[in-house]
Amino acid sequence: MFKPIKRYFQKRFDRFYRVNRWHLVLDISLMIILLSLVVLLIKLNLNQPNFDISTWTAQKKVYVDLDNPFLEVNFNTQSEAIRLEDGLPIVLHLKNNGQVNVNDLKFNLVLNNNDFLISKIETSSAYETDKNTLKIEGVKLSVANVPAASEISINLKVYFKERVKGAKLINWQADSEYYFDNQLFKNTVVLDDIKVASKVNVQAAGYYNSPQGDQLGSGPLPPIVGLPTNFWIFLKAEPAGDFGEFVVSAKLPKNISFTNNTSMLAGNLNYSSSSRQVIWQVDSLQEDGNDYRVGFEVQLIPTKEQIGKEAPLLNSIKFKALDIFSNLRIEGNVSSLDTALEHDTINAGEGRVATE
Repeated sequence: MFKPIKRYFQKRFDRFYRVNRWHLVLDISLMIILLSLVVLLIKLNLNQPNFDISTWTAQKKVYVDLDNPFLEVNFNTQSEAIRLEDGLPIVLHLKNNGQVNVNDLKFNLVLNNNDFLISKIETSSAYETDKNTLKIEGVKLSVANVPAASEISINLKVYFKERVKGAKLINWQADSEYYFDNQLFKNTVVLDDIKVASKVNVQAAGYYNSPQGDQLGSGPLPPIVGLPTNFWIFLKAEPAGDFGEFVVSAKLPKNISFTNNTSMLAGNLNYSSSSRQVIWQVDSLQEDGNDYRVGFEVQLIPTKEQIGKEAPLLNSIKFKALDIFSNLRIEGNVSSLDTALEHDTINAGEGRVATE
């Protein structure tokens, strides 16, 4: 058994080692390395460590159940219908049900059609005022941190502008993104549709001559102190939606009297001599209707105190109506009328009271 081994090494020695001793050094080094590895394997096999995985401190990802999200986001709109000028109050409620903080939370408010645009977002909550946590940039909101196992409520008010005349419904959503356990999460929160109250364009105009040139009034023009001059006043409504309970009210100044001459295309016109109030009522207005008009005659007897001035013809012109779609009441004011007769193309600026 040993003779073949002896012959193998003798041949190897004569062939390699005798010619170059570096071959011997290399073989010896390889043998030492091989023996060291064998010894190491034996030691590891004889001394297995008692490793408890429960004490392992390596970082692991938190399991996220998408059906039961750890971060609850609610945009609680405080009204289902608004007047554009009032804005929409919202309470943004954030609840972190997890054991890890939510960081860098961002919302982008997106309108799903081109009927409206968001003009401004305001907040009045003490939370973000005290901690300076909330930031508003255009239509984007950001919250720096929502601590683990905590809740935050933020009061917002969103203002909209009409882009399409007569648009009535705001359809929108909030696209969100945030970091949780060093992971980026994105989600879309569908927001409640908001009804928008329509508007009524109410106009009031005073005439001595009609736009066609016909004489409507009587008496001297410019008005003369102590002499009566009659004018016609016309009220008109142009609805951008359907309305009910439409009412326009106005008051006659002291030296103006109601002559009881009227011209009516819609509704009812009443005058109270005790309150000196004129009231025009129309039960319903249909969208884009153009026949909602009424006219009445008033008589002016100027006083000395009005010399060189335009005399008032109709004051405190107000209107209100019920918007059928939103079920909101709208109201507004119309500029007062005087003898400047700015709508009378023939006599505009000729109404200063004279002495003769």
